[in-house]
Amino acid sequence: MADVDQTLSEAEDIAPAAATPTPIAEPRQTLLQRALARLRVAGAPPALDLGRIAAVIVVPVFCWVFYTTASGMIDIMRRDSGDLVGIVGAIIGTTAILTMLAATSWSLGADLGALIAHRRFLGERIVVKTTVTAAVFLFVFCISAFFSFTYYYTNIFNLSSKKLAAETQPMELAAEVLLPVSKAIAGEYDAQTARMEATPDLHAYLDALDTLVKTASVASARLDEGLQKSREGRRRVAREAARRKAAELEDAQAAARRMQDIGARMAALGQTVADLEPIIKAKEDEIVALTSTARQEEQLAVDASKGLDGLGAACGANCDSHRAKAKAAQRRIGALRETLAAPTAQKSDAIRQRDALAAELITLRQKAESASEEPALVAAATEEAPREVVGAARRLAMLRDQIRADPSWARIREAKAPCEEIVGAMRQAGLADAAVPADFSCEPDGVASHDLLTARDEVIAGRAAFDQKCALDGAIRGELTALASRIRTAVAAGKSAASAGFDDAKRLVDDCVVAAKAAGLPEADVQIFLQRSDHFLRTRSMDRNRFELAREAFVGLTPDASMALGVAIAQDAFMFVMKLLAEIFKGRDQRARPPAPVFPALDVADGDADDSDVRVMKALLRLSRPLPGERSAFDGGSSGVAELPVEARSNLIGLLNRLVREGVAHLDRKGVYLLDNRTLAEVEARLALALKRASRGGAASARMEALAAELAAQDGARGWRRRRSALDRYLMPRFPAPAEEDAGEDARAGGYG
Repeated sequence: MADVDQTLSEAEDIAPAAATPTPIAEPRQTLLQRALARLRVAGAPPALDLGRIAAVIVVPVFCWVFYTTASGMIDIMRRDSGDLVGIVGAIIGTTAILTMLAATSWSLGADLGALIAHRRFLGERIVVKTTVTAAVFLFVFCISAFFSFTYYYTNIFNLSSKKLAAETQPMELAAEVLLPVSKAIAGEYDAQTARMEATPDLHAYLDALDTLVKTASVASARLDEGLQKSREGRRRVAREAARRKAAELEDAQAAARRMQDIGARMAALGQTVADLEPIIKAKEDEIVALTSTARQEEQLAVDASKGLDGLGAACGANCDSHRAKAKAAQRRIGALRETLAAPTAQKSDAIRQRDALAAELITLRQKAESASEEPALVAAATEEAPREVVGAARRLAMLRDQIRADPSWARIREAKAPCEEIVGAMRQAGLADAAVPADFSCEPDGVASHDLLTARDEVIAGRAAFDQKCALDGAIRGELTALASRIRTAVAAGKSAASAGFDDAKRLVDDCVVAAKAAGLPEADVQIFLQRSDHFLRTRSMDRNRFELAREAFVGLTPDASMALGVAIAQDAFMFVMKLLAEIFKGRDQRARPPAPVFPALDVADGDADDSDVRVMKALLRLSRPLPGERSAFDGGSSGVAELPVEARSNLIGLLNRLVREGVAHLDRKGVYLLDNRTLAEVEARLALALKRASRGGAASARMEALAAELAAQDGARGWRRRRSALDRYLMPRFPAPAEEDAGEDARAGGYG
C-alpha cells in the first residue's frame, strides 16, 4: 500500500504539470473584468473540509466513550472499593479495546467510503482487508458497546426500574412459588381422593349407602314402621343409660368431694414434710461434722502414743486429751441420733400417706372425667332422629355425594346418624340386601381405609392452616406488603436493606413451602419448589453482579435497556460514521468540482521512432475504455495490443500486472484490466512530459548541426575543424543540452504543482 500511496501522490503532483502545455488562447480581459473576477473568488464561501471537522468532533466524543467503557468495566472487574488491581486492569483493557476500535473505525470508514464513492476498486485484496477489518471492528465494537451499555443502564436508565423491581420482588416471588404450590396441593388432594375411592373398603361402604338410599326410596312405608320400633328400642336404651348415668354422677360427685378432702390432706402432709426437712438436715449435718472431728481426735491420740508429738512414746496428757475429745464427740453423735429418730419417722409416714392419697386421687379423677363425658353421649343417643325414612334417605344421599367427592371422617360421622336410622328400620322391617352386611356399622371397615381417612383429616387440617397463612389473599399478603414498603424506603435512602427485605420475603415463602408438606405435598415437590425459590433469588436479587444484571437486561431488551443500548451504540459508532460520511462527501466534492479546462490533445498514435516507454504509455491511453465510477477498462487481448511490437507489448502487460499486484488496478474474471482514472491521469502527465522533452531535444540538436555547418563554412577550404578559442566560446550563444532542458522542465513542473 505504500507504493500505491506513493504512486497516487506522484500522480497528484504531476497531474498539474500535464496542464502546463500551452492552453487555448483566450480573449484579453479588461481591468474591470479582472477586478470582478477577483471579487467573485474572494466572496465565494470557503470549502468545508468534513474530514477535519470529523476529527475535531471525534476527539471529545471518544474521550467520553473511554469514560463510559472504563466505568462499565471497572464496575464489573472491581471486587470492592479498594481494589486497585481491578481498576488498573479495567483501564488497560479499555485502552486496548478503544485503540483497536479507533483504528478499525477509521480504516473501515475510509475503505467503505472510498468504495461507495467509486474511488477504489473492489478487488480481492480490498475485499479481504475490508472483511478482516470489519470482523475486528465488530468484535471490539460489541465489547465497547456492551460496557458502555452497562454504564448507562446501571447508573442512569435503570434507577426508576430498579426501585420498582425491588418493590415488586416479594409479591413476584410469592406468585412465582406459592401459586404453583397451591395448585400442586390441590392436585395431590384430588389424586388422594381418587386413591381413596379405589380402595375396596371405601368402595363397599359407598355401595352400601347407595343400597340404603334406594331401599328407603322404594319401601318407605315398611321402613317407617321399623323405624318407629327402632326409636322405641333406642329410647329404652337411653332411659336405662340415664339411670346408670345418674348413679355414676352421684358417685362422681362423691369422688369430687373426696378429691377436695384429699387435696387438703396432701397439702397438710406436704407442709409437714417441708417443716421437718430443715430440722433433719441440721442434725444430719452436725452428725457428719462430729464424726469427722472424732476421727481426727482418735488419729491425733494414736500419733501422740507413738511419740509423734515430741513428748515420748507413751500415752501422756496430750494423748489422753485427744481421746477425751473423741469420746465426747461420739457421745454427742449418739444423742443426736436419738433425737433424729422421731422427726425422720414422722417425715417418712407423711410421705407414705401423701403417695397413697395421690394414687387415690388419680382414680377419683378418672371416674369424674368419665362421668362428665357421658352426658354428651347420652344426649347424642337420645337426640331426635328424622321423623321419616324419606327425610333420612334424602339427607343420606346428600352426604353420600359429599363423601364420594371429598371423603373424610367428619362427613362419614355426619352420615352415620341417618344411615343407622335406615339400617335399624330395615332390620325391624325384616328387609335385607347383599350389599348391606348384617354387621354393617355405617362406617368403612378395614385398616387401610381407616389409615387413609385419618391421614386425610391431617391433610385437611394442614390445608386449612396453609390457606390461612400462605394464600396470596391470606396473612402472608400483609407481611409482603409491609416488606415492599420497607424496601421502597430503603431504595429511596440508598441503603442495603432492600436486599435484606427480599431475603425476608424469601424466608416467608420458604416457610410456606415447608408448611405445604403438612397439606399433602410430597417431599420431592417440596424440594423442587424450594429450588425454584432459590433460583428466583439468584436470578432476581439486587445483590447480583452488575455484569449479570446488564447481561440479563441486554438479552431481555427492556425499555430502559433498549434506550441505554441505543445511546451506547450511537456513541461507539460515531467515529466510524463520521469517517464514512467524510469519505463519501469527499468523493462528492471531487465530482462537484468544475470541469478541467480543455488542453491540446496529445499525440497517442504509435510511432516506430518512439521509445519503448512512450509506446507503452500511448497504448495504455489509446486503448483504455472509460467506465462509470471514475474507472477505465483495458483489454490485453484486443487487436490494438496485438499490433504492438513484442517489447512494447511485454512491457505493457508487465506494467499492468505490477499495478494489479500493488492494488492500483484490478483484473476481472474475463481478463480485462480495470484502472483508476487517476492512474491514467498520471500516465498522461508523464507522456506529455516525455513528448515535450523529446521535442525540445530535437530542436536543440538541429541548432547545433546548423551552427556546426556555419563554422565549417567560415573555415573555408581548410576542411578541418579547428578548436574554438575562448573568445569564440564567449561570443557564441550557448543552447542548453537536452538533458539540462529536461531537468529545468522537471523543476518548473514541480514548482507549478
